[in-house]
Amino acid sequence: MRNTKTKITIILGVAASVLATITNRAPAQTNVVSAGTGTNSVAATNAPSIADGLTEIYNALANSGLTTATNYAVEPYLTYAPKAPAGNCVGGGALVLYNVSAFVGTGLGVDYLGQFSLVSANLTLRAPTHPLNFLGGSWTNVAVVPFVLAGVGTPLSGTAPGFAAITDAGGEVSFGHLWGGQFNTGVCYGRWDNAGDYSGARYHFFVGWSKGF
Repeated sequence: MRNTKTKITIILGVAASVLATITNRAPAQTNVVSAGTGTNSVAATNAPSIADGLTEIYNALANSGLTTATNYAVEPYLTYAPKAPAGNCVGGGALVLYNVSAFVGTGLGVDYLGQFSLVSANLTLRAPTHPLNFLGGSWTNVAVVPFVLAGVGTPLSGTAPGFAAITDAGGEVSFGHLWGGQFNTGVCYGRWDNAGDYSGARYHFFVGWSKGF
């Protein structure tokens, strides 16, 4: 129990470090003087990018020792957000979770939707069921897993700076065996709130892989 609490503390610390680093990184500004009018204007020269977010996540994970964890999930997904600005309704992302137990996971995510990108820290609650156990054999490896997810994210581009609230609910089916883990596929419905023009409903389809549970 003590070991589990320590791991949760480490993960939450990693997530907080990533979000704080990105949020506090103010874009450097350069004064530009127009030759014709002599008017000063200000241009941002190093606004955070998706690459910055991925780098922060990797460095935080490496420094925490979580890269050697044996029970985790990697979930790439497609996103459809019908209320996003025109031309920016389709995107995707990835969620990397540490499975604290068969019922609780926590980790970091990256989203991209047209001109909008987001890095987030997330907590998920799961309820694995095995409805095909009565068939025996390999059917006992099939799990149907409803889940809910909540998180907080900081936008990297596409909207005003600040924290966005993330909520999702859905289900997945886990099956098969590969590299000591299982495949999974599923769908979920969710929302971004306080994300400017990109606030509102989202739909995800994902195919992932998990190890340890």
